[in-house]
Amino acid sequence: MIHPDTELRFVSPEVGYGVFATRRIPRGTITWALDPLDRRWSALEAEALGPAFEPILRRYGYLDEEGQRVISWDHGRYVNHSCAPTTASGGDDHFEVALRDIEAGEEITDDYGEFLADEYFACRCGAPTCRGDVGLGSPLEELARDQLRERVQEALIAGRVLPQPLLAFALDRARIERALELGTQAVEPEPLA
Repeated sequence: MIHPDTELRFVSPEVGYGVFATRRIPRGTITWALDPLDRRWSALEAEALGPAFEPILRRYGYLDEEGQRVISWDHGRYVNHSCAPTTASGGDDHFEVALRDIEAGEEITDDYGEFLADEYFACRCGAPTCRGDVGLGSPLEELARDQLRERVQEALIAGRVLPQPLLAFALDRARIERALELGTQAVEPEPLA
């Protein structure tokens, strides 16, 4: 689920639509969380849809750590790529966090290099720090990921004291709360007693 203080806007004919903040979203705010309404397809289920659906699943979804294609049910599926993203994954594919304050009217973006395990594309984001190539095979991907990890940890620490309106809807609320508490990424869920 995408943060409630966002809206869908047309960006350009090349890009299509994007997600924009309608109010200031502070650094450390969870901007998207995987929720029970998001749709997941196994590789077999995605293949069974037929070849006409493949470009739709690739454009609007992502491949999670279990190899499933996931598409957000709301306008979260329209978050675009930038080599200078405003948000990033909290270390896994369960949530996104604001890396810095996102002002009203500003586009919410991700660095797709974080989770492109099966694709590669020539970037046209226009950011001053644009890497040009994103995904597997890009020599700058590992460096970009390391820098992003540091920024995510700082954002998670900042998020500890902020209201987090998406927690109530998150599929794995405990994982997000633990990441905020520890200020670290890729937090495994606590074992059941």
